[in-house]
Amino acid sequence: MKHLLSITDKDITGSDKLSSAEPRIAVGIVLFDDDNNIALSHIGIWDLHGLPGGGVDENEDFIEAVKREAWEEAGCQCEIIREIGKTYQNSKNDEFVQEKYHYLAKVIGEKGELHLEEYEIASETTVRWYPLEQAMQVISERKADSIGQEFMKRRDMAVLGEVIQKVSKERAIKYVDDLL
Repeated sequence: MKHLLSITDKDITGSDKLSSAEPRIAVGIVLFDDDNNIALSHIGIWDLHGLPGGGVDENEDFIEAVKREAWEEAGCQCEIIREIGKTYQNSKNDEFVQEKYHYLAKVIGEKGELHLEEYEIASETTVRWYPLEQAMQVISERKADSIGQEFMKRRDMAVLGEVIQKVSKERAIKYVDDLL
């Protein structure tokens, strides 16, 4: 899978220190609906938007994790279209290391209720749907209130930037093909 971004405390605070924590393996989803909007999880207590996703459970593969996270955080079934890329973050400040594998997917069937974990309910998490470019703007314009939020913001912007680049390239190729 293509490597999109590595980020450490040095990128945010200038600190060279690294965490030696066991890496959390996670998945992220750029999930399109039939109106070409993408899902963003909105964490109400921080007024923060991010791409849906989460940790991969024991004995679960990445595809199963993506489908479970779409069900939990966007309230829908999904079909995975392709891999987007992976990100790596290491924060000594938060004693947190994560390898995250990102996928492009589309909603299958109806969107319904979210199936959130207790901490997500307590964080007032909801799902909001935005056009791709607006989702990038919503994430990029929000000032991060913590190092962890800044990590999340930079990671999600790198993932959406990759998707926007691929979508633009595919539109250009289709346009040229249509002319020929």
